[in-house]
Parts: sequence; C-alpha cells; structure tokens
Amino acid sequence: MLETGTGKTLVAVMLIEWFAQRAAAGSGRRKVRVFLNNTVALVHQQARVIGDNTAQTVHAYVGAMGLDEWDETAWTRTWARADVLVMTHQVLLNALRSGHARISDIDLLVFDEAHHARGSHPYMLIMREFYDHCAPHDRPHIFGMTASPLNAHQSAQASVHHLQASLDASMCTVDLTADQSSRSKQIAGSDQAAGPSAVCYEYALPPAFAPTPLTTALEAACGSAKVVVRGLRTAPVILALLGPFGVDQMWLYYLRQWHRAAALRPAPSRNAVTSALPDATVADDPLLDIAYLKSALELARAHCGALLDAVSDNEQILATETVVHPVPQLRALGLHRRPWADVRAQLSPQVNRLLGILLQWRDRPTELRGIVFVGRRITVVLLAYVVTLIAEFDFVRADVLLGAALKQSGSIDRPIRSGSVRTANQLTLADFADGRLNLVFATQVAEEGIDIQPCNLVIRFDMPKTATSMIQSRGRARMPGSQFIVMVPQVDPELKQSLDVPASAAPLASEEVLSAMDADASELIVPESQVMGESQTLPEHQGSYTDYLRLVRLEDCLRDWCRAEALVNPTTTTDSTNIIVSSGPAHQEYGRMHYNLRIDDSPSTELEELWVEQGDKQGRIYTIVSTQARITYMSAVPTVHSYVQHLPQDQLCKLQPIFDFEQVAQPKQPAVSQTKKTKAKIPTHNALFRCTITLPSNAAVRRVAGPLMPNKRLAKQAAAYRAAKKLHQLGAIDDNLSPIADPEDEADQAANKDTNAKPTEPNAKPVSRKVKGARSSTDTYDIAVAPAFVQPKVLTQPNMESGEMAANYSPRTWHLYLLSLHHPSTDSPSQIVFASAHRMPADISVPLFVNQFNAAIEPRDTSATIFWPKYLGSQVLDQAQFDILAQFSSKIFTRMIFMMLTWNELEVGSLLAPLNAEGTGIDFEFAQSCFDDRSIVYQDSTTDYSSLVGTLIMDALDHGRVKIVEQVCDTIDIYSDLRAYHSKKASSDLPENPQPDDMDLDDGCMVVKKKQKGAKTRLSVKTMAKWTDVKRINRIRPAREIATGVPLFKVRNISLVYNYLTIVPQSILSSAYVEDAQETSNAAKVATGAAFPDGLYTSPFFCAREPMDSATIANLSLLPAFFMRLNQLLLAYEVKKKLALPVQVQTVREAITSSSANTDVCYERLETLGDSVLKYIASVMLFVAYPDAHEGILTTRRGRIICNANLFDLSTRLKLPPYIISQTFVKRDVRLPGRGWHRMPFIPAKWICMSPFFKALSSTESSNTETSEDAKSLGDADLAVPKKQLPTEPIVVGTTRMLSEKTVADIIESLLGASVCDGGINGALAAARALGVVDNGWTCWSSFASVWRSNMAARKRKMAQLSNMRTETIAATTESQEANDLLQEMKLDQSDVLFGLDLSVSNPQPGSATQQYKSDSAGLSDMATAQIEDTLGYTFNDRALLVEALTHCSSLDVTSSSYQRLEFLGDAVLDFFLTKRYYDHQPPLNPHRMTLVKHVAASNDLFAIVLVCNGLQKHVCHGSVTVRDAIHDYELRLKHARKVWSQRHSNEEKDHREDSATMERPAKSRRTSSSSEKSSIDIYSDLPPEVWDAVRAPKVLGDILESLVGAVFVDSGMSHETVKSVYERVLSPFLDRFVDSGKLSLHPVIQTLLVCQGWGCDAVSWENGTDSNPLEYTNRYVCHVIAHGQRISTSTGDSPRHAKYNAANALLTAIGASAPNALDGDLNAVHYLSADKATSGKPGETALDKLLKPICTCAERRLAEAEQRAAAEEKKKRMEIEQNNTSGGIADAEDTTLATDVKMSDNIEEGELV
Repeated sequence: MLETGTGKTLVAVMLIEWFAQRAAAGSGRRKVRVFLNNTVALVHQQARVIGDNTAQTVHAYVGAMGLDEWDETAWTRTWARADVLVMTHQVLLNALRSGHARISDIDLLVFDEAHHARGSHPYMLIMREFYDHCAPHDRPHIFGMTASPLNAHQSAQASVHHLQASLDASMCTVDLTADQSSRSKQIAGSDQAAGPSAVCYEYALPPAFAPTPLTTALEAACGSAKVVVRGLRTAPVILALLGPFGVDQMWLYYLRQWHRAAALRPAPSRNAVTSALPDATVADDPLLDIAYLKSALELARAHCGALLDAVSDNEQILATETVVHPVPQLRALGLHRRPWADVRAQLSPQVNRLLGILLQWRDRPTELRGIVFVGRRITVVLLAYVVTLIAEFDFVRADVLLGAALKQSGSIDRPIRSGSVRTANQLTLADFADGRLNLVFATQVAEEGIDIQPCNLVIRFDMPKTATSMIQSRGRARMPGSQFIVMVPQVDPELKQSLDVPASAAPLASEEVLSAMDADASELIVPESQVMGESQTLPEHQGSYTDYLRLVRLEDCLRDWCRAEALVNPTTTTDSTNIIVSSGPAHQEYGRMHYNLRIDDSPSTELEELWVEQGDKQGRIYTIVSTQARITYMSAVPTVHSYVQHLPQDQLCKLQPIFDFEQVAQPKQPAVSQTKKTKAKIPTHNALFRCTITLPSNAAVRRVAGPLMPNKRLAKQAAAYRAAKKLHQLGAIDDNLSPIADPEDEADQAANKDTNAKPTEPNAKPVSRKVKGARSSTDTYDIAVAPAFVQPKVLTQPNMESGEMAANYSPRTWHLYLLSLHHPSTDSPSQIVFASAHRMPADISVPLFVNQFNAAIEPRDTSATIFWPKYLGSQVLDQAQFDILAQFSSKIFTRMIFMMLTWNELEVGSLLAPLNAEGTGIDFEFAQSCFDDRSIVYQDSTTDYSSLVGTLIMDALDHGRVKIVEQVCDTIDIYSDLRAYHSKKASSDLPENPQPDDMDLDDGCMVVKKKQKGAKTRLSVKTMAKWTDVKRINRIRPAREIATGVPLFKVRNISLVYNYLTIVPQSILSSAYVEDAQETSNAAKVATGAAFPDGLYTSPFFCAREPMDSATIANLSLLPAFFMRLNQLLLAYEVKKKLALPVQVQTVREAITSSSANTDVCYERLETLGDSVLKYIASVMLFVAYPDAHEGILTTRRGRIICNANLFDLSTRLKLPPYIISQTFVKRDVRLPGRGWHRMPFIPAKWICMSPFFKALSSTESSNTETSEDAKSLGDADLAVPKKQLPTEPIVVGTTRMLSEKTVADIIESLLGASVCDGGINGALAAARALGVVDNGWTCWSSFASVWRSNMAARKRKMAQLSNMRTETIAATTESQEANDLLQEMKLDQSDVLFGLDLSVSNPQPGSATQQYKSDSAGLSDMATAQIEDTLGYTFNDRALLVEALTHCSSLDVTSSSYQRLEFLGDAVLDFFLTKRYYDHQPPLNPHRMTLVKHVAASNDLFAIVLVCNGLQKHVCHGSVTVRDAIHDYELRLKHARKVWSQRHSNEEKDHREDSATMERPAKSRRTSSSSEKSSIDIYSDLPPEVWDAVRAPKVLGDILESLVGAVFVDSGMSHETVKSVYERVLSPFLDRFVDSGKLSLHPVIQTLLVCQGWGCDAVSWENGTDSNPLEYTNRYVCHVIAHGQRISTSTGDSPRHAKYNAANALLTAIGASAPNALDGDLNAVHYLSADKATSGKPGETALDKLLKPICTCAERRLAEAEQRAAAEEKKKRMEIEQNNTSGGIADAEDTTLATDVKMSDNIEEGELV
C-alpha cells in the first residue's frame, strides 16, 4: 500500500523481474506473470513500463482485440510466447471461465488498484472462483497494489482484513507521513510552503435561485421531448450547484447533443428511435422529436443569442491568444467571452469561489497545471464552458475527462471533443502533457487508471465520497510546491470552535486568505453581499467539512492500526525507512470467517451472503471436466446474455433474456445460532423470490425457473445458473461456454488452421495465404485423354544387343469407324476411315457448325451438323501396316494444317486410313502409294506450264502449303526484281478461336490482328533466288543458267476454315468475305491480262503436284474440329460413366467446358443453376439433420458446404480437373486424338518435293558465313548469319495446363445444374450424392421427410428427459477416479435446500420441446388461418408450423419457435425456383443476365410487396414496437406510392397498361399460373413498376414470405411439387406482370459499372458518408461515385443502399445513358451515348468522355501491361529458338527419319485471334 506516485509500479516491475530470474534458474513447469489492470489505457501504459524496465517479452491484451473468438490453441500459443501478460481483469476472468487459461500456469498475479477486490468485481471473482479451488502448490503468488484499502462502509481494520482475506495476502506499506503534522499547519498562500500543501476553502451556501426563463420556456413548449425531460430533472441540481448561468449552459449543451443525435439518426422510415428514457410521456415519434428540436433551437437562440451556434465559428482565433485552444468548440466559445461581473450574480457561491482560486494564477499562467475533480459528468462539461466564457480567465485552456456512461443510464453527456469517450480522453491527456491545456475538469475517472502528468494544483470541487478517492486525488499533486484544495460549504462558527480537527487534516483557509482573495477580485467583480439573497439549506448531494474530517480520521485510523499491527508482529522491524508490515493473524481469522463467500460481499447484503454461504457449503460451481470451464452464480448471467446475443437477429430488434420475478411469502424460520466472532444474526425473511428466465423464440431453451432466494439478485443468478447448465447440456454452448457456431467445424478449423500467429495477437503480422477455391489461386493440372485413344500398356522386353529393357509395337486390335465429311462448299462428301485403340460408345454424335460458312444460304444457318462415326468393325494391325497408316495420317495432316506430324508407336491411339473399294475396311495399297510422287514441276526449259493453271501444288517456299495456280508468268523468273510478292499480306483464314455467341460479343468489340514477323527482312529481299537463302532451301535451287527464263507461278492459298466448334460472329464472318472478294478481283485482273498484281508467287523448281483435289482438302479440313469435339464428348462420357450421372453426354460436355475453351457451350449457365440446386439440397439436408440448430448454425454449415473451398476439395478428390475442357482450338496444336502424335518444328524439303538439283553443302560452306552480294547489300544482321543445324526434336503438345481453382470448384455446381436439367430434382440429389455433397444415406427425396420425422421424435424425447431430471450433473469425458469424484461433488438437486425450503414444485416449462409441434395455433384464429391457406392455396396439416412461420424472434410466446429456421429453408427453395425460371427463359439468358434478373426477383423488397399485397403482413407475431412501426411505416409508404402512380395516369392509360401487361408471350416462355382461381380482385392494381427500388422494405416482411414457403415444404412432407405449386400461385403472377414483361430496368449501380467498363475505365467505386448539414434534422446518407480518386457523381438517400442507388442514377442521367431492359436490352449502352452539345468539346465527344478522359489512365496501364507481356513472350520465344539451334551443317533428310533440311519459317500463321 503506497500513495499515488510513490513507486508501486516500480516495485511490481522489480518483483516481475525477480520471478522471471527465479523461473529461468529453476527446472519446473513454465509459468507466466500476469499484470491486471482496470482500464484499457492503463494496460498499454503498464505494458510499456514493464517492457522498458525488464528483459521480458511483454504482450498486452484488451477486449477490443477480439479475444472472445480465441480458442484454447491461440491462448496456448500466447502463453508460450510471452513472459509477462498485461491485460484487463475481465480478459483473464473470461479466459479462466471458458477454460482457455489455467490459473495454475501463473506464478505471479499482480492486481493494480487492488482495493477493488470486493463484491462482484472481477478481481474478487478470480480469487473466489479459481484461486480458492486451485491446489495450494499450484496457486500463483499474489501481489496487489493500492493507494488505500479503505472502504467507506467499513472500519479501517475491517477494510484491511477484508482485502487481505480476499487476496490471500499480507499488507505491506511505508510510512511517509512522519512530517505530516508540520505540513498540515501550512495554509494556502503562505510563503513558507516548501512541499505539497492541503487546505480547505469555504464557500457560502447557494441562494434560492428561481428557474431560468429558458427553462420555463422549454418546459412549456417542449415538455414531452426526451431531452427536455432529462434537462428538467437535472436543472434543479445544476441550479443549486452552478447557478442560473450554469443552467442555461446546460440547456445549450443538451441542445447541441440533441441536434447532433438527430443528424446522425437513421431515417425515420427505416428504424424507429428507441427511447433512452422509460417514461411513457416521452414522444417516441422521430418526426415529432424533430419538431420539438426545431422549437427548442428557436427558443434557445431567442434567450442566448449566438452562443448556441458558436461552434460554427471554430475557424476564428482571437488575436490576443498566444496559445491556440486545442478544442474547436471551446475555442469558438471563447469568441463570446463576457466579463465576470456580468455573470457573477448568475453563478453559485461555489463556482465563484472556484473562479477566485483560479484567478490567483492569472499572473503565472504558464505554471498552471491543474485538475478539478467534480462528481457529475454534466457538471464537468458545464464548468469547462463557464471558465471558457468568462473574459478574466482567457489564460485558462481547459478540457474535460469523462468516464464511459452506463448504457442503461441513457446519458447523452459526452466529451466536448468529437469522437468516442476513449479517443477524446486520449487527446485531452496528450494536450495536457504537451502544455496545450493547463486545466482539466474530471470525474473520478482521473483518480486512478490514467497516466496524468504531475500537477501543481488539485481541487476537489465536490467532496470525495471515500477516503480512497481523497487519497488518490491528492496523489495527483506531485510537483514541488503543489496545492491540494478541498472546497467545503461554509462552516458554522460555533461548530467550528467545537470540532476536533485531526492533526493530519487540511485546515480551513483563514479569513485573511479569503478576504485577500475577495480583495483581488473586487476590482473586477461586484461584492457578493450586493447580489446574494437568502441562502438555502445544504443540498443533499453536497458533503460538509464534517464529512471531510471523517475521511481524514479514517485514514489516520488506518495508519495507526498499521503501526500497532507492526509492533504486535514479531517478524517485523521498523527502521528509519518507516517500513510497516501487517501480517498478523487477524486477517487469517477474518478469512476463515468469510471462507465460503462466493456471491457478493457488498456491505448492504453481507448478512444475506452469510446465509447463502451457509446453505451452499459445497459451492454451486458447474465444472466441465474436459476444459475445466466453470459456471458459477456470478458467471451464469453473462453466459446467458452472451448466448442470446449470438442468436440470429435482425436490425429491428435486439434480443435479450427476460427476467421475471415472483414473490413468495416465507413463514418464520427458527433462529440460527451465532458465534461470538461473527457478531451477526442470520435474518429471517418475510418474502422469497423466484426468477423465471424467458429466452427468445429461437433459443434452445425457452423458459427456465430458478429456486426461491432471499432477494431478487440471488434469484436472478440462480435462475441464470440453471439456464446456463441446461444450455450446455443441450449443446447450445460448447465446453468453453461459448455459443455454438458450428460444433462439427472444429476439426476442419484445426486442419486448416494457420500455424502462424493470428493477426489479432500481439506482435503478430498477417500472413498472406492462398485462398482455396479463389479465382486468383491457380495450379497445374493434367489433361485427360479419352480412354478410346489410349493404347494398352505393353510389357517391356530385353534388347538382345544392349541388354536394356525396351518396349516394341506388337500387333493389336484397332477399331475402325467410317467418317463421311461434307464441307458446304463442296458438292459431295469425302469418306475416310478412322481407327481408335478402343471402341467408342455407340451413341456418340459429333456436332459441328459448318453450315454457317455457306454463303448461299440466307439467312445464315447457325444450326449444328451432326456427324455420326459408323462402326466398321475391328482389325489387327501389324508393325508394317501400322507404319503405313501412321505415314498416311501424317501426310493427310500435312496438307490440312501445313505441319508435319511424327509419332510414338507405343502411344498412338488413333490413325487415319483410306477406305477400300468395298467400303468395309482399309485400302493399304493406296495408303502406301498415294503420296509417293513428290517430284518437282520443272521438267526442262521448254515445258509448257499452262496446263497447271487451276491445279493444286505444294509450295516448298511456304512450308508445303497447298496452293492453287492462277497464272503462269512468263516474263519473270527467280532472278527478277519482284520484292512486292513477299510483302503481300496473305489472305487470312477465319479466326481460329472466335468467342461463343452466348457471351454477347456482338455488344462488345473484337479485334483481329495479323502478326507480321520478319517484315523488314522480306521487304529487303529483291529476288526469289535470294528468298531461297532466307528460307534455307537454296540447296534445291538450280544453277543460274538453268533457272534463268523459267517462268514463275502466280498462286493463291486455299482458304480453309478449321474451327467449326462454335458460331462465328457475323461481323468477323463478313470481314472474311470481303477479303475473299478482293482475291477474286485480283484473279479477274490476271484473266484480263493486266499487270501482275501484288500476290503470292512460286517457281516450278520449288513445288510439286498435289494428288488431292480442292474438294477433298476442303472436306478433310473438318477433321481437326471433328477430332477435338470427339475427344470432348468422350471425356464427357467418361465423367457421366464415372459418376453415374442421369445426364445426357452433350449436357455433361457443357457442364465441364470452361469459358476459356471458346467453344459453343460454357458451363457458366449450368453453374448458376447448379449453385441454387446445391443451396437447395444442402439447406434441406441440414434442416432435417439438425433440428436443434438455429438459423445461424445452419447458415454457417451451409456456407461450409457450398463454399468454393469445399467444392474444390470435392472436385480434386473425385479427380475431375483433368476432364475439364479449357483448351482453346489452336491450329498449331492440332493433332490426332491421343498422346502419341507430335508436331515437327518444320516440314523438311524432301517431304514437299524431290529435286534433281539437290546438293549437299561442303565443309567450307557449312562453317563460313554466307556473304553473297545480295546479303551484303541488305546490311541486315539477320541475313548474314552462320548456317546452323536446325532443331529436329518434335514439338510435344503439353499434357498439363493452368486452371483457376474456382474453375475446378465450379464444375461441381455445373454438374448439379446439368443433373437437374436432365434428371429433375431426384436426379440432382443422385448427382449430389455421387459428387459427395450429401451423404450416401440420402437415397431419394422422400428420405428427407422420414428422417425429419424420426429426428423430431428423438428431439422431443431428449428434451422431455432433460426436463424431468431431478438431479442435474455434468457429462463426464473421462473415466478417471478424479473425474468421478468431481462429478459426485457437483450433483445439484433442483429442489433448493437452503434453510430447509421445500421447492419441490416442478418448474413450469410451457415452451419446452415436448409441446412444440403439438400445440394448436393459439395466437392465430381460424379465420386468419383460412385466409392464409386460401392465399397460399395449401391447407396445413400441422398449424403449429404456420404459427412458427409467422413468429418473429422478438415474440414472447413460448409456445412457438421463431420463423428463422423455416426462413432459412424457404430462402433456398425460392432461390432454386427463381433460378430455374430464368434458366428456362426463352430466348436463353447468359449467366450475367440471369444473375441480374434473379437479383431483383429474389430480393427482399420484392417479396415484401407480394406479402403486403396479399395481406399476410397483418398476421406476423412479434413482441417489438420497432417491428410494428417498421411494418406500419412500410404499408403507408407503399400505399402512398400506389396513390401517386394512380393519380398520374388516367383510366385509359391504366387500361392500356393492363392490356400490355397481359399480352401473350412466345410459346416457349409462357407460364400458366393458378392465379385465375383466386378472387377477381386485382391486388396489384395501381402498383408502380419497379416499386421495390422506390420503397424499401424491412427485412422481416421478405423473411415471412420465405418462411411460409418453408412451412409448406415441411408440412407437405418435403414435397417438391407441392411447394412449387405454392410458388407458382403466389409469386409467379407478380413476376410475369412486373419482371418478365419487359419492364425490368437494369439496376443503375450495375449499369454504371457496365457503362464505365465499356468506355474503358475499370477504376470506379463508391464512397459512403453522412450529410452533416446543420439545417437537416434527419440523417441523409451520402454516396459518391469515385473514379481514380475523383468524385464524378454525388447523391443522398435514406440509407447507404438508397444513396448508392441515387448516386448511380445521377451519373447515368448526367451522361445521358438510358436504362436498358435487364432481360434483353443492350447492356453495353456506352456505344449509344449521344454527343454532348451543351458544352464545348471535340465533335462527337460525350459527357462521359469529358468526365473520364482527364482522369482515367486505365487504357495507358493496359497498353503498358500488354507491351510488357508481349516483350516477355518475344524474349521467351527468342531464347527457346537460340537454345534449340546448334552449330553445324545441314544433314541430308531421309524419309524414314524425317530429318530436316530447311529452317523453320519466320512467318507465323495468320488469321489468329488476338
């Protein structure tokens, strides 16, 4: 025990260091030191002090760190990393109660401000609940620090004994009062004061002030307003304490707070304002409250002038101020200062005395560092205002320190600064420490727990209530020469003479000192005698000088008792340091007397606690063996509150347990014997109390009654104790006493838990982790090959020469299929045989989109042509036959894709072969000989080549590409200067990878770029002879004398299309037709003998005749697309077979095809449908399987099932990623199906043409650089390069690819969507079972109903058994003897045995589970039930379900549960039906449009309209005024909207609108509903379109509609068809009329994003705020549209969502964008924005251009990123080429080895989509 500022913390730090050193030297179990504080600020302060002065690892913990969410693992890590834990007391208490911490793991427990260890303070609870029950050898050492242990209601001896017994410690102190008597003789103002001095200043009693005019006016005008009622209660106290001037300042302060609260209040149409005052006379209407506020402000301005609005002048600063006041409001008030003389008469004598004391510091303002302690929060603020408003005190810069107000007090007394109380206090302390403030008005919050810089002036404006308070406040005066002043009412002279003043008491200031003070002020103020009237009596709240002396005597008694105790104790020595150690046996006896004190020991109930202790010797402590968590009387109430707070609830109600008390008469009991030591009698009670706790309708237990107790507090604790036990026994709270979120998720959390520290832990940094299942998370996955194209594995055999194991081709069976291919440009089909390693399914059909390229058909035919492979049988192929067909297949593909294929005979799974004449098999002879003739066209110099015009040739200059000869050019040869021929851009084929039509590319922009690589080289070459050098085929170039005069051929490429997998957009197809027309025009020029146009040329020396005709080549060009589609279908067939899905193969193909494949189908539509199917099935399964779980738990579990992380795990577990179709059709990657086919990097020249002029290179030529004249003239390094050996390794198509984990996860949902399309809801359930979404036990849909019935029966039996238990025990988790003993001690009988009271009457449980689903709908009349059933078109079998569906969680009816579980189920049901509705919409909607429309159709606002229009909202059962007002307010606003709409339109327009709304839709999209069976009354008449956006609804209304659907679903035995009929009756007519009829506009927020992104800006966001306009008395939320940090639009609304909606609308209006229809409108409306003519700008510039062009940099960023990617790709390709090239000559090429003799072409295939 030491006074404030004398080194208590230093002693604790030294003790912590000593314990740490002792622990380091020992070998026992590791323990930590814990330092407990009362406040958060002190936690951080003490942690810094300990860390700076010790070598220990210190961590600080406060509740704001989210410690309630920590589990035992987090706490274990924390204790393992830290040596010292500094925390608030509640943090440790919660950790101990929940079992996350063990008190035996602490070796030193430090209690700061230990005098709080009494009553129900956490210090006391830690000691009683855990320390006392810990084994003595495991208990921590206790070190408490306090300035005084005194209690106002106990003697000094009792206070010390009580504190020692509570902490099980001895008191140590140091006597620092040896010279107290000499200091006490000093008085204020004496020049002899060398140290802190104490003095009492008297003040006259206040006169009887009359109420101020402002008070009278406000009472008359606004007497019913909440703030005015509060002010009228406070005004009499302030009038006596501060005077009339203070009362007026109080009103101004209250009005400012009132106005601030009104500005921040949610809009009246959203939430009703809950009253902070309990009076029924206070107005609860927000609009009426605003009217009162306006009237009050007008009255205040009339009486106080500009003083009310002074805060608006906070930017002005007085020129005379040398230091600016840091508080804006007080700085603004300083501009309106008045002389003291003007207001002195309006101030109380106490305030005037305080001002007189402060005036003494006017000459030395820089030295002032003062604190004024005041008892009331409002008084603190008003004194700061008063001092600021008086001119003579301009040297004072004051602020306030306030504690946090209790929530139930409803206090609006806030700090002067803005922000929270904690933030304001921190700023005040910082300014006070830096000297910007020199005076602080504070409540008792500044007495302890706050680090305040030393002061030289401490004034007690109000008398301290306790000796501890006086000692602590006095300790703040630590500066030399400081003053401690106590202000006391004027003492009667006669009483003053008779008082026995202790020597240590502060004397009264002498008359001379007071006279001198008055004289100093006489020049400025009017003498008090001229203004004071008759004094009134001392107010009850004020203390007197006698009270002060009592506190001093109590302090003296403590000091004297400590000295006496030290003399009695033989182990204590007293030396010059005046050390006093109190360790006598007295506190041991006190501890034994109070040993069983467990509940509360406040003095007012001390005897009652002894009585409770007597009847509770074993202790009512419910301990959980597994975690050692405990429920006690004191912890039970917060445990129950925590459970209720974690129950699902909406914004309209705040769930709380309700405690009802019943008073029972108690007969007189016989007297209980008493001991001499206690000196107390056990009282007899005339009445006992029983508490009944009613929990919300969604709680596991609805009502629990407690035993009879002698007072309400104990009755409440006992009832809560029983309720907490039952919640644990039911599994509603876990073994750590935390509300169950998801008990089955613990294992998953442990498996996925990050080994690093949590971000909320001290010194822990967030660790970036890859989010499983996210789009940004990618990985490499294999590419599956259809089993039909996989050869059987061959056993390896030893090689006779090398001895190594090798595998060779062995004859095996191949399955033959006849393919009949017909291109629309040809007259007849071509037939070819396709051989596969295994037989394919018989029903495989291959769709290709070939008819779209038939220009003769108008309009364009986009239907798919089906190709059926015809099975011809099987045939065994030997090695020779296999080689023949492999070469034939390679040569066919050489002519199709101009690339050579090589093969691995052990992996090849497919072959091509010619059909024999009989049409039954393979023609091997033709396959071997058809491509043998590869001789060049040149024969001799006299050959006539005119017969070649129109024939096909293979051009070695162009990698063997097949071309058509258009003209023989006799006047030019290979040495002619014809540089234009190779600069001509070759005609491009159609894009190989067009986007699918269903992705709205016609709304966007597609750019086709043609890559031109090596353009510089081609432009520099002059002759074809030199071009052979560039192309590396100069070895087949003849001598100059032979080649001179041989004509060139003008040739044309065959225009081939390879990608028939999708529908090509019309715009791209049209561009291809234009190029074909240009080539036709060039051919016409040739025919008329015009000059040679730019084109393609070749020479007879470099080409060979092609045996195939153009029609055959065109037909065979279908093969690449055919093979790719065939492989996709076979993969889909394998997925279907593997999972046994009831789905067609084509649908499975759609389900496994990602958007990156750019084909005709994409899984996104099915994934959208499957998402709703997954939600539907998971919701039903969880609802049935967990009948005890509330909506929050069900939602958590469902989220875990449907989350992408789980779906990703399921997909990978089923090995589905290899089957995902994601590869884009690329011509260079085209192969025959299977693994064995590879592409050579180029085609060897000998495989194109055999030339008699072929010559091998000499060694000199192969080692030297070519230096021809042409090369030298070019000056290009690319042409003067050494000859290199070109790569001969084949290019293998990758067997892996990168996939997003989200794509992998989406496959599960798309397969579910495919299953429901082809197999219905039962097929979807079968698919969910196969995919692992649900257990295998759910075999059919009807199993849900049977399991539901059995689970409900088991639940009722369990609840009945628990309710009928006479003896309640906890569940044992171990079989050890220790556990059994513990359980035996914790047996609790429900009949209380205290004082022999007979409480055997069973506690009523009207809301127990035994009555659920059996009770009749007592709250719903038969008429109401009939009306609801008529609306729904369904008759309930169990009306209790109907009542439950209408019961809000705020309802107090214990006979029914909340609708939340049914709403959880109905939400999933409606989501599925709505998604299926828009999936089946005709024309089909793309996924984006489906999401847009479903977002509206499934919105809570739309459901609310349907509910209200059907009149179902009046049957909602609730217990909240807020819910009632919200529903009523919505009805009024909806009615007003309908009225305005009706008045706006005439009857003719209304009839026209109704006729338009009922027009027939196309046959495929028409829906029939049973609405015609209902009444002919049009319930939707006069309903404005899209009214759900204009009139926002409370969430409860939409939830009720969903819960009603869920109730029908459950009552019908989980019948899918029954609930579908209800959906079609209630919801479908509204959707047909208002959503699907073409009236649904695109949401402005979504349209804003689309428009800006279509323009090219993707940096658009929204910023929310509030409107602080002082002229507005209701909150208007503000939203800004932000682009690149700039605001481009702003609007307001009644809610953040409404403000965002209006801001987007404002932007769209400003740029002139019309709202397209969400179903079939143009979503890319940016292209249709009209030019802005109102302002100057470039021609055609729109308003959007003017907004975004100056600020948007997205285009530059994207261009830079594209250039970087292109450069990186180019560098990568160049490095690959350099690595593949090796030095050396070019070897001869053999046909069998496919060796190369030419360089790979510089040209990249053109016509690719970029």
